[in-house]
Amino acid sequence: MAGIKSRVICNDLLRRITSGDLSGVLMLPAEIKLAETYACSRPTIRKALSELREAGYITGSKGSGSYVTGPAQVPRKDNTETFLGIIFPNMGPEYFFDLLCNNLARRASENGYSLVFGGYVSPKSEMLKSDIMQICDRYIAQKIKGIFFAPFGYHSKSDQINKEIIYSFSGAGIPVVLLDSNIERYPLPNNFDLVSLNHIQAGYVITEHLIKRNAKRLFFLAPPNSHHSVRMRLVGCRAAMTDGGIMPGEDTFVEMERDDIGALSRFIDEKKPEAILCSNDMTAMSIMQSLEKLGRGIPGDIMIAGFDNLSKVMLFSRSITSIEQPIDDISRAALALMVERMAAQDKPVSHVSFSGTLVVGESTAAPLEAGIINGE
Repeated sequence: MAGIKSRVICNDLLRRITSGDLSGVLMLPAEIKLAETYACSRPTIRKALSELREAGYITGSKGSGSYVTGPAQVPRKDNTETFLGIIFPNMGPEYFFDLLCNNLARRASENGYSLVFGGYVSPKSEMLKSDIMQICDRYIAQKIKGIFFAPFGYHSKSDQINKEIIYSFSGAGIPVVLLDSNIERYPLPNNFDLVSLNHIQAGYVITEHLIKRNAKRLFFLAPPNSHHSVRMRLVGCRAAMTDGGIMPGEDTFVEMERDDIGALSRFIDEKKPEAILCSNDMTAMSIMQSLEKLGRGIPGDIMIAGFDNLSKVMLFSRSITSIEQPIDDISRAALALMVERMAAQDKPVSHVSFSGTLVVGESTAAPLEAGIINGE
């Protein structure tokens, strides 16, 4: 994955070189400064610089700095190369959006496009709006041809900020393809191209699994101000509960910070859940760790499930029952929609969704029972 990250950074530096932003014998910023700018490790920066050096765009060696070579000395790519941008919330190096960004960068490169990187932004940053608008302004000034945008959540003003982001690009005539979530709450209409997991179906499938494991007291837990996609997963969860003979109450949906062990303890004592469906695997992993500190057995006392199938990617101690997202399919469809939108900005809006795969882990089943199940 680090190799794909370096390619995204390499593309961004290359765009700045070929556009004339960097030229002549200008010295690039030091590795440590570039690592801060791109929120990555220095080895990742070194790999990106190495690719540029091998292609002849920069010169210099380790310890002496890197210099942009003159245009007469470098066999440059022509100016017809199409640069695309991406904006997504930084939730950690292995979070779903990070994996999707890497996959999308690879697919774009394979199809003759370059995905450039605007910078990481934490969704809980006090400076979220100013940080993200700086990235938007930079993309607009650079005349990026299209933007992939995964809307922000986990912030009290996420809805407002998401709309300002998308309309800033629309106003500049730059097409936008949304990833994972709409900027409006379900079921309000979607006015922009969107590629995502079928969140309602995913919520239904994984809830159905929990019910088949004899969970009757079942709750859906998410951090406050979660993405709109989480609400759609809740819709699927409630539908499966109803079909399974369990009447979902107003307290089925629980909003709680994933690391608030005190609130979790009070919730467990009061509601006595048999299963907790978490909004994603990051939340599920935090809840599992807290439950273990509280002396609760998993899955013996409480079953836990989530979405995105990240427990193995993150080398978590126990596998989590989850819905795996078809990242390759989402990336392919997102790029195809972007190409269509760039060719005809007045075409009808498209919404493409994909079914996920239920992956049964130790959090709802004994180790020997764990495995991939399609539709059970």
